[in-house]
Amino acid sequence: MEDNVLSYFVNHVAPWVNCYPAGSMIEPHSHDVLQILYASSGSMLVRTNGLACIVNPGRAALIPPGVEHQVHMNSQADMATLYVSGLKQAMCLDEASSVTVSPIIKQLLLTAIARSASPSFSPVRSVHLLGLLFEEIYNGDSWAPSISFPQDQRASRVCEKVLADPAEGNTLESLARQAGASSRTISRIFRRELGLSFLEWRQQVQIIIAINALDLGQPVSKIAFELGYSSISAFSSAFRKQVGCPPSAYARKGEMITS
Repeated sequence: MEDNVLSYFVNHVAPWVNCYPAGSMIEPHSHDVLQILYASSGSMLVRTNGLACIVNPGRAALIPPGVEHQVHMNSQADMATLYVSGLKQAMCLDEASSVTVSPIIKQLLLTAIARSASPSFSPVRSVHLLGLLFEEIYNGDSWAPSISFPQDQRASRVCEKVLADPAEGNTLESLARQAGASSRTISRIFRRELGLSFLEWRQQVQIIIAINALDLGQPVSKIAFELGYSSISAFSSAFRKQVGCPPSAYARKGEMITS
C-alpha cells in the first residue's frame, strides 16, 4: 500500500472555492496543473474543445494541464476545486473526464480542499490523504460518461441549445435554422464527426443527464418528466437500451454501492 500511495505523490496543491450565480460563465482558459472541479451544490457544465462534462454533487470533472475549458453555471453553484501539480498520472490524460463522486471521494476531496487552504499545509505530510483520494479517483469504477461535441460551430450551437433544455422537443430543422444551417448539413456533420445521428446523440445526452440525476437520488418519475418523455415506460425503455438495465435497477445498484 505504501508504494501505491507514494506513486501519487504531488509537489503542490492549491484549493479554490467560490459561489457563482445561475447563468454565469467562466470564459475559456487553461491551467498548467491538473484541476479537479467539483460542485458541492448546484450544477455546472464544463466545455472543452470536443467534450462536455456535467459537474454537480454526484460528478466531478478531471481537467488535465493545458486543456482549454469554459464553465457555465446551470444553477447557482458552490464550486470546490483542487489544483494539483507533479501528479504523474495526470500526464496520461489528454482530455477532460467525468468522475463519479462516491461518498468516500467526496469526503476525501473536501477534506483535501479544506486542509490545503491552511498556510501550514504540506503535501508531504498529507501523502496518505492525497494518495487515497487519487487511488479512488483513478479506480476504473469511478469514470463516468462525458458528452461529445462536434467541432463545427453550427452543430456545436445545436448541441448547446439541446443541453440548455434537454426536455424541449424542438425538431432538428428548427434547431438547425437557429444555428444558421440546414438540417441536412447538421445531420452530415453529426455523422462525420461523432458517428451518430442527431437523434441518437440527443438520446445519449438525455441518458447521461438521467444517470447523473439517478446518482443524486432523484426519482425515476421526476427524471422522465424533466427530460420530456411521454411516460415512465418510454424513458425506462430508452434507458435500458443505452445502459443495459432499467433506471430503477441502476438506482438500486447505486444505493448498494453508497450504503
